Amino acid sequence: MSGEHVASVERTLEEERLWFEERVRECETNLFRFAYYLTGNAERAKDLVQEAFLRAFQYRHSFDSRYPFESWISAILLNIYRQHERRDRFLKFFSALWQNKDSEEENEEDFMEQLRCEGEGPETIALRRQVIRDVYKAIGDLPRKMKEVIVLCDIMGYSYEEASEVIGCPIGTVRSRLHRARRYVKKVLEAAYGDELLRLWG
Repeated sequence: MSGEHVASVERTLEEERLWFEERVRECETNLFRFAYYLTGNAERAKDLVQEAFLRAFQYRHSFDSRYPFESWISAILLNIYRQHERRDRFLKFFSALWQNKDSEEENEEDFMEQLRCEGEGPETIALRRQVIRDVYKAIGDLPRKMKEVIVLCDIMGYSYEEASEVIGCPIGTVRSRLHRARRYVKKVLEAAYGDELLRLWG
Protein backbone atom coordinates (compact mmCIF):
# COMPACT_ATOMS: atom_id res chain seq x y z
CA MET A 1 0.00 0.00 0.00
CA SER A 2 1.46 3.36 -0.98
CA GLY A 3 1.61 6.17 1.56
CA GLU A 4 1.68 3.90 4.60
CA HIS A 5 0.70 5.87 7.65
CA VAL A 6 2.26 5.92 11.08
CA ALA A 7 -0.32 3.63 12.60
CA SER A 8 -1.99 0.62 11.07
CA VAL A 9 -5.20 -1.00 12.24
CA GLU A 10 -3.13 -3.79 13.83
CA ARG A 11 -1.33 -1.41 16.21
CA THR A 12 -2.65 -0.90 19.70
CA LEU A 13 -2.82 2.59 21.19
CA GLU A 14 0.09 1.74 23.48
CA GLU A 15 2.21 0.61 20.52
CA GLU A 16 1.39 3.82 18.69
CA ARG A 17 2.35 5.85 21.75
CA LEU A 18 5.71 4.07 22.10
CA TRP A 19 6.44 4.50 18.40
CA PHE A 20 5.56 8.18 18.59
CA GLU A 21 7.70 8.81 21.68
CA GLU A 22 10.70 7.22 19.99
CA ARG A 23 10.30 9.49 16.95
CA VAL A 24 9.92 12.50 19.24
CA ARG A 25 13.18 11.72 21.06
CA GLU A 26 15.00 11.62 17.74
CA CYS A 27 13.99 15.15 16.71
CA GLU A 28 13.17 16.92 19.99
CA THR A 29 16.42 18.92 20.13
CA ASN A 30 16.16 20.16 16.56
CA LEU A 31 12.50 20.99 17.00
CA PHE A 32 13.28 23.09 20.08
CA ARG A 33 16.01 24.93 18.20
CA PHE A 34 13.57 25.64 15.39
CA ALA A 35 10.97 26.94 17.85
CA TYR A 36 13.54 29.05 19.69
CA TYR A 37 14.79 30.76 16.57
CA LEU A 38 11.21 31.50 15.53
CA THR A 39 10.16 32.92 18.88
CA GLY A 40 13.42 34.21 20.36
CA ASN A 41 12.22 33.04 23.77
CA ALA A 42 13.06 29.77 25.53
CA GLU A 43 9.80 29.44 27.46
CA ARG A 44 7.66 30.20 24.41
CA ALA A 45 9.74 27.72 22.43
CA LYS A 46 9.11 24.97 25.00
CA ASP A 47 5.39 25.66 24.96
CA LEU A 48 5.36 25.65 21.17
CA VAL A 49 7.19 22.32 20.98
CA GLN A 50 4.86 20.77 23.54
CA GLU A 51 1.81 21.95 21.62
CA ALA A 52 3.29 20.59 18.38
CA PHE A 53 3.84 17.17 19.98
CA LEU A 54 0.29 17.06 21.30
CA ARG A 55 -1.20 18.03 17.97
CA ALA A 56 1.07 15.65 16.06
CA PHE A 57 -0.02 12.73 18.24
CA GLN A 58 -3.66 13.74 17.77
CA TYR A 59 -3.20 13.64 13.99
CA ARG A 60 -0.62 10.83 13.90
CA HIS A 61 -2.66 8.83 11.40
CA SER A 62 -2.07 11.52 8.78
CA PHE A 63 1.73 10.96 8.87
CA ASP A 64 3.05 9.44 5.64
CA SER A 65 6.08 7.25 6.42
CA ARG A 66 7.58 7.92 2.99
CA TYR A 67 8.60 11.35 4.31
CA PRO A 68 10.77 12.34 7.31
CA PHE A 69 8.94 12.53 10.62
CA GLU A 70 10.93 15.65 11.58
CA SER A 71 9.78 17.55 8.49
CA TRP A 72 6.17 16.55 9.17
CA ILE A 73 6.19 17.67 12.79
CA SER A 74 8.17 20.81 11.93
CA ALA A 75 5.39 21.78 9.53
CA ILE A 76 2.88 21.28 12.35
CA LEU A 77 4.96 23.46 14.67
CA LEU A 78 5.29 26.18 12.03
CA ASN A 79 1.55 26.20 11.47
CA ILE A 80 0.93 26.58 15.23
CA TYR A 81 3.49 29.39 15.37
CA ARG A 82 1.72 31.21 12.55
CA GLN A 83 -1.59 30.85 14.36
CA HIS A 84 -0.05 32.27 17.53
CA GLU A 85 1.45 35.17 15.59
CA ARG A 86 -1.94 36.12 14.16
CA ARG A 87 -3.50 35.87 17.62
CA ASP A 88 -0.72 37.90 19.24
CA ARG A 89 -0.96 40.66 16.62
CA PHE A 90 -4.67 40.97 17.35
CA LEU A 91 -4.12 41.02 21.13
CA LYS A 92 -1.41 43.69 20.82
CA PHE A 93 -3.64 45.83 18.68
CA PHE A 94 -6.53 45.42 21.11
CA SER A 95 -4.43 46.16 24.20
CA ALA A 96 -2.98 49.26 22.52
CA LEU A 97 -6.46 50.75 22.62
CA TRP A 98 -6.37 50.62 26.44
CA GLN A 99 -2.80 51.56 27.23
CA ASN A 100 0.06 53.47 25.68
CA LYS A 101 2.81 50.96 25.20
CA ASP A 102 3.98 47.88 26.97
CA SER A 103 7.65 48.45 27.77
CA GLU A 104 8.25 45.15 29.52
CA GLU A 105 11.40 43.44 28.31
CA GLU A 106 12.22 39.79 28.78
CA ASN A 107 15.65 38.81 29.98
CA GLU A 108 16.64 35.65 28.15
CA GLU A 109 19.70 33.64 28.98
CA ASP A 110 22.00 33.45 25.97
CA PHE A 111 20.94 30.46 23.90
CA MET A 112 24.02 30.21 21.73
CA GLU A 113 27.25 28.52 22.72
CA GLN A 114 30.24 30.79 23.12
CA LEU A 115 32.40 30.46 20.04
CA ARG A 116 36.02 30.09 20.99
CA CYS A 117 39.12 29.75 18.85
CA GLU A 118 42.60 28.91 20.15
CA GLY A 119 44.42 32.01 21.37
CA GLU A 120 41.48 34.39 21.18
CA GLY A 121 41.38 37.22 23.69
CA PRO A 122 38.32 38.21 25.71
CA GLU A 123 37.64 41.28 23.53
CA THR A 124 37.49 39.20 20.35
CA ILE A 125 35.24 36.62 22.01
CA ALA A 126 32.92 39.34 23.33
CA LEU A 127 32.73 41.00 19.92
CA ARG A 128 32.08 37.68 18.19
CA ARG A 129 29.23 36.97 20.58
CA GLN A 130 27.78 40.42 19.96
CA VAL A 131 27.88 39.88 16.21
CA ILE A 132 25.97 36.60 16.64
CA ARG A 133 23.38 38.36 18.80
CA ASP A 134 23.01 40.98 16.09
CA VAL A 135 22.58 38.25 13.47
CA TYR A 136 19.71 36.76 15.48
CA LYS A 137 18.21 40.20 16.03
CA ALA A 138 18.37 40.92 12.31
CA ILE A 139 16.69 37.58 11.62
CA GLY A 140 14.04 38.40 14.20
CA ASP A 141 13.34 41.70 12.44
CA LEU A 142 12.70 40.00 9.11
CA PRO A 143 9.16 39.64 7.73
CA ARG A 144 7.66 36.34 8.85
CA LYS A 145 7.99 34.49 5.55
CA MET A 146 11.64 35.46 5.10
CA LYS A 147 12.44 34.60 8.71
CA GLU A 148 10.97 31.13 8.31
CA VAL A 149 13.22 30.18 5.40
CA ILE A 150 16.45 31.59 6.83
CA VAL A 151 15.83 29.77 10.12
CA LEU A 152 15.10 26.50 8.33
CA CYS A 153 17.92 26.66 5.77
CA ASP A 154 20.74 28.58 7.46
CA ILE A 155 20.21 27.76 11.13
CA MET A 156 18.53 24.36 11.08
CA GLY A 157 20.40 23.13 8.00
CA TYR A 158 17.35 22.09 5.98
CA SER A 159 17.70 21.65 2.23
CA TYR A 160 15.58 23.75 -0.12
CA GLU A 161 13.41 20.70 -0.72
CA GLU A 162 12.90 20.05 3.01
CA ALA A 163 12.14 23.72 3.70
CA SER A 164 9.69 23.72 0.83
CA GLU A 165 7.90 20.73 2.34
CA VAL A 166 7.76 22.27 5.83
CA ILE A 167 6.58 25.70 4.71
CA GLY A 168 4.30 24.44 1.97
CA CYS A 169 5.51 26.52 -0.95
CA PRO A 170 7.52 25.90 -4.16
CA ILE A 171 11.30 25.52 -3.99
CA GLY A 172 11.70 28.60 -6.16
CA THR A 173 9.83 30.64 -3.57
CA VAL A 174 12.10 29.28 -0.83
CA ARG A 175 15.17 30.30 -2.82
CA SER A 176 13.80 33.78 -3.48
CA ARG A 177 12.86 34.44 0.15
CA LEU A 178 16.18 33.07 1.38
CA HIS A 179 18.13 35.29 -1.01
CA ARG A 180 16.30 38.40 0.19
CA ALA A 181 16.64 37.39 3.84
CA ARG A 182 20.39 36.80 3.55
CA ARG A 183 20.85 40.09 1.70
CA TYR A 184 19.06 41.97 4.48
CA VAL A 185 21.10 40.35 7.27
CA LYS A 186 24.35 40.97 5.37
CA LYS A 187 23.43 44.63 4.87
CA VAL A 188 22.69 45.08 8.58
CA LEU A 189 26.00 43.50 9.65
CA GLU A 190 28.09 45.40 7.11
CA ALA A 191 26.55 48.67 8.25
CA ALA A 192 27.32 47.87 11.88
CA TYR A 193 30.77 46.27 11.61
CA GLY A 194 32.26 46.89 8.17
CA ASP A 195 35.57 45.13 7.60
CA GLU A 196 35.67 43.99 11.23
CA LEU A 197 33.61 40.97 10.16
CA LEU A 198 36.50 39.72 8.05
CA ARG A 199 38.84 39.85 11.02
CA LEU A 200 36.45 37.86 13.18
CA TRP A 201 35.69 35.11 10.66
CA GLY A 202 38.32 35.57 8.00
